[in-house]
Amino acid sequence: MEFFDQFEHTIDDKGRLALPAAYRAAFVDGGFLAFLGGNAALFTEDGWETYRRKLELSKALTRIEFQYLCGLASPFKPDAQNRIVLNAKIREKAGLGREVTIVGSNSHAAIYPRAEWSRLEATVEAPDADGRTLADKINDLDFL
Repeated sequence: MEFFDQFEHTIDDKGRLALPAAYRAAFVDGGFLAFLGGNAALFTEDGWETYRRKLELSKALTRIEFQYLCGLASPFKPDAQNRIVLNAKIREKAGLGREVTIVGSNSHAAIYPRAEWSRLEATVEAPDADGRTLADKINDLDFL
């Protein structure tokens, strides 16, 4: 499955997050929660295996860095209300409080603190150093 769209959700006091309705079918059998350096991410089981294998083969990380990331990753299975538990360590590392934004990122669903996602959106929407906006860049694509 490919993940698109964005959703504002909350993490409850028990560390549970309700999956967006659009993503529930992808995670009916579970998935993996991972830390991607600046945010948390939800992967399907196949998606996690593909990502993990690419990461391992890239040789971009030391053995201990790879082990650290794998140690943070955790499998999940939604409960009857389509909630998953976000482990405390990943919540801490990704700075996830109560309010989050879940962002479709094609191969996974990224989870950001809501304020951080708003800041990132503003950065993307602002003109770059050359004064070009995202709209300018899209309009200049020759394959559209």
